[in-house]
Amino acid sequence: MRATIKGKMAAVAALSAAVLVLSGCGGGSEAAGSGGSATSGEVNLIAYSGVWQDQYTAAVIEPFQAKYPDIKINYASKRSSAEMLSALQGQKNNPATDVAIMDNSVSTTGNKQGLFEKVDEESVPNLANVPEKFRDKEGYGPVAMLDAVGLVYDTATFPEAPDSWKVLWDPAYAGKINVNAPPSLLGLSLTAITSKMEGEDYTQGIDSAVTRLKEMAPGVQTFAPNPDEYQNVITGQTVLGLGQNARGQFYSDQSNKKMGVTFPKEGTVYQINTINLVKDAPHSEAAKTFVDYALSAEAQTAFAKALFYAPSVTNAELPADVKDRVVPTDGSLNIVPLDVEFLSSARDKWTDTWKRQIITN
Repeated sequence: MRATIKGKMAAVAALSAAVLVLSGCGGGSEAAGSGGSATSGEVNLIAYSGVWQDQYTAAVIEPFQAKYPDIKINYASKRSSAEMLSALQGQKNNPATDVAIMDNSVSTTGNKQGLFEKVDEESVPNLANVPEKFRDKEGYGPVAMLDAVGLVYDTATFPEAPDSWKVLWDPAYAGKINVNAPPSLLGLSLTAITSKMEGEDYTQGIDSAVTRLKEMAPGVQTFAPNPDEYQNVITGQTVLGLGQNARGQFYSDQSNKKMGVTFPKEGTVYQINTINLVKDAPHSEAAKTFVDYALSAEAQTAFAKALFYAPSVTNAELPADVKDRVVPTDGSLNIVPLDVEFLSSARDKWTDTWKRQIITN
């Protein structure tokens, strides 16, 4: 979850080009500036790139377009939620995006900055199947899917899954570890987890966590895994890393179990994605239709099967083999509570602390 924009003029030029591209590929029956209808036009979606985009397109977007053939989805991909937020901030006075799917710690910032609209059951009927715990208390975009941070590992090095985060400090694996530094949610999560391990309340301070993470740092091969944290382990570049359960499960299958993913005993944190309507979106009615479909049992079940994200709706029914691999949301997983309001305000400070005190090379 990153990226900065150099200069306002460059940002304006890039955004203008993006708008032209989106307008050129929109199709549908909407006239420019008309707002369109709920069943025709286009939806400009911003969401994750890579395997997430591939699987979401196959599981959700293509079936949606089959159901609503007069609505075209234009997908703008970003590697992180922070990149999405940066793009939306640049568009604030002239939105080119209709819907954003991003981590809730970042969408919370967007809510505070007035980037998103509130949603209700009248405009998004399937919101009725999202339980209160997965709804924003002020009515902004609800949870669309859930995952959790896990430890990814090389199964040849570890025939049995490591049971503790402390393995990241084990000198036997020095130089063979990748850790995604903040502003990535993975690095922020490790900060909160380490703080808990040190008996510290991260909302009050992270001095103990920082001291411990500084001890880990010399053994980390890279704080920016390339091409990503999963492939680094699969190819043998590293043997341990931070990852997310859903993608870890997917890549475990893709690599013939070369890589595994596990939840250590000290606990983990949820990675929660919300689906958000952009304020003053250019295609608001069609966008609401898409959000409603994304919260349907059909779409939620399909994406869980495709990429092992846990559904946020109560009426999705998963096959047993999929249910066993998505992150449980019934309280059975040891979860370190992540205060998204706090994290939204602390992200920049924690990122700076990592850069100055933990990542020393």
